[in-house]
Amino acid sequence: MEQPITPVPLRRELAHFIHDLSFASLPDTVIHHAKRCLLDLIGVGIAGSRQRAAVMVRRLLPAMGGGEEATLWGSDAKVSVLTAVFMNAVQGHAIDMDDGHRYANGHPGVVVIPAAVALAEKADLTGRELISAIAAGYEFFIRLGSAVNPNLLLRGFHTTATIGCFSSGAVAATLLDLSLPQIENALSLSGLQSAGLLEVLHSGESGKSFQVGKAAQSGVLAALLAQQGADGPEGVFEGEKGFFKAFAATPCDRYAICRGLGEHYHLPGVYIKAHAACRHIHSALDAVAELAADPSLSLEKIDSIDIETYSIAKSLTGHMATAESELGAKFSTPIAVGLLLVFGRSDASVYRTQFVSDPRVQSIAKRVSVHARPERDEVYPEKRGAQVTIRTDTHAYTREVTYSKGEPENPISDEELAEKFEKNASALYAADRIGRMRDIIFDIENRNVRELTALLGKPDRP
Repeated sequence: MEQPITPVPLRRELAHFIHDLSFASLPDTVIHHAKRCLLDLIGVGIAGSRQRAAVMVRRLLPAMGGGEEATLWGSDAKVSVLTAVFMNAVQGHAIDMDDGHRYANGHPGVVVIPAAVALAEKADLTGRELISAIAAGYEFFIRLGSAVNPNLLLRGFHTTATIGCFSSGAVAATLLDLSLPQIENALSLSGLQSAGLLEVLHSGESGKSFQVGKAAQSGVLAALLAQQGADGPEGVFEGEKGFFKAFAATPCDRYAICRGLGEHYHLPGVYIKAHAACRHIHSALDAVAELAADPSLSLEKIDSIDIETYSIAKSLTGHMATAESELGAKFSTPIAVGLLLVFGRSDASVYRTQFVSDPRVQSIAKRVSVHARPERDEVYPEKRGAQVTIRTDTHAYTREVTYSKGEPENPISDEELAEKFEKNASALYAADRIGRMRDIIFDIENRNVRELTALLGKPDRP
């Protein structure tokens, strides 16, 4: 009787992908989208450097120690690689405008790009090596995140923080040029550090950025340990007590995770954010913005705002946040809608206590109701749409948005992305410097990474 063939450990299949990846093997569209993601995340990270979570982390610089190896974005400080990865990732998540992927239910750029840039800067690597590492990290995040969700999310785990460790580990394994056995162990050691809870959406808001920063740092630490000979469990993913069962409570389709690996890339499916709020609110915000453009609709006339969406959106964002919570506002559809209608914008500048607590915002938010329809759950996550109906005493204004701005089906153009970058980076830097950053990033495959990081130091503005 023939014995069933036992598949090789999943970590081994994934390690081969990292080991064999080269810039020459990447499709042009993947290279272009990697550069778009690099531009976006660095801009978001620059803007995030002034946020409360980032400021608190910077106070700990003396305690973190280490050599001067990599640039802390928006600062004249050079810090150790591990510190740079952690702190730049905290900044990159601080304003909630970092990229994401709807099937993976998380944000790959914020754990991938700080790790890739810091390691490439330290080792004086080329932009081609940087792009290869970014492609590897995004592929890990999207494939693994898609495999464990929505179960992982519904169990209360934060995808970006939990899957992020593997992604930054893949980045570091690529740039450190680890051997196959070392790559396997880097992935295992990454998984042993995986953590992150969605409870931070309800209180303890600084923790959301901190746990993302820790995920970015943990993968790099894992790769450095593997380089020194440290090992981790062979069945870190599929083992009886491995990641899949512990975090998703169910076996995962390993064949789907590996299907087309190295041939088909998911990076072009990443979305870019146009609003500084949870992605599950964006379709509603797009619809509200379209309706608000009607000159016959004024705030004083609004009786009610009805938002029809899908269950996860309602669960995560359908509540009324407190007037004191800036992060809570970003995860509250009623508050986000109120801010957009009152102030006419939805960037990071409006998600501050003085605006959230504005009586006009609070008044509008109290008129917002959010409910889910089963039909929308049936097409989730392919379609994460919303229908908004604003009622006055005489009219009902309705708008449906299926794909919010920034999704692959409704993309942000390169020009629009450059405008977003310039707006975010202008918090610290002058226009000519911002222009040089942009030009280098869009030509990064022909540059050295230190050409970019040399521009990310001491700000022009106090």
